Amino acid sequence: VAEAHKEQKILVGLPSDEVVRICPEDGRVLGAGAVLRLGGAHLGGYGESDIAYAYRQLSRALHPDKNPDLDKAPAAFHRLSEASEELRQGLDAQRAALQQL
Repeated sequence: VAEAHKEQKILVGLPSDEVVRICPEDGRVLGAGAVLRLGGAHLGGYGESDIAYAYRQLSRALHPDKNPDLDKAPAAFHRLSEASEELRQGLDAQRAALQQL
């Protein structure tokens, strides 16, 4: 169980690295799954608990109050919140579609 869980853990880097990853200098906008580090081998195989776990881990590292020296920390934290909400809405839409079927 521990080995299987280890694969699902969200590995959080240094706050400065995470801010650069979420808000790249070249103006790209990462997809919601990439922001929360969901996907990879389990692409699309995540639920609300996975989204909540990833959001919680990343928000602890990226919160602007903890990183006052990083200029883009508020923007990265805002994008993290948007990505989390976007994925939750996607799950709700999928549930609604399945109920209609």
